[in-house]
Amino acid sequence: MPLETGLGLGLANGAWLGHMAFLMLAIALIAPPMPWMRVGIVIASLAGFGYAVGFAGDLGLAFWFAVLFVIGASMLTRYLLAEKSSRFSAEEEALRSSFMSEMTRANARHLMDQGNWITGRHGEVLINEGEAISHLFYLHDGGAAISFHGQPVGQVRCGDLIGDATALSGEPATGTVRLTTDSRFWCVSAPKLRQYLDLHPDARTVIERQINSALDRKLRAANAALAAG
Repeated sequence: MPLETGLGLGLANGAWLGHMAFLMLAIALIAPPMPWMRVGIVIASLAGFGYAVGFAGDLGLAFWFAVLFVIGASMLTRYLLAEKSSRFSAEEEALRSSFMSEMTRANARHLMDQGNWITGRHGEVLINEGEAISHLFYLHDGGAAISFHGQPVGQVRCGDLIGDATALSGEPATGTVRLTTDSRFWCVSAPKLRQYLDLHPDARTVIERQINSALDRKLRAANAALAAG
């Protein structure tokens, strides 16, 4: 008698639970980074373990789903502990909200620690026109003036980034930025920032998007000022 074979989706006898386990695992792999990817791995491993033990009766398969659960749960726990232990002062929280808001608290803390908080004095030059930008600045408190060929062209206000136009590219500054009052700011070395982002691609994606957004806002503000003047 010929052997009858056929293909089917195979959802009977609890197979649907096995399909769900692999579906959740696939979703976890394409989900945004922490914490959803780790949560997805934990859920997928639990579903797979339930299928292996309750329906397939396969202890070997159950073992590997248990291993997957332990790995996912441990990574999720480390993430949650790192988030809980990441604390910020009032000025650090303002910095995080400015262009690190899409990063996890732990990653924002790590990036923030690459730079330093400094109190600058009135008249101090942060950036010289035509020279490579040494640092990316975030102005927390105070103010600065922007000039081009000695002529004033704009102002920097609290919450603005300074040097964002060329800090990541390493190109020369397009203008001079001078403090107009004693100011408090955070800064990070431009070469150090570029190296950091090379080592942390997820952070690069977020920071580049935030910097481009800040540049777009500055451009629209400048165009509005020109139209009004």
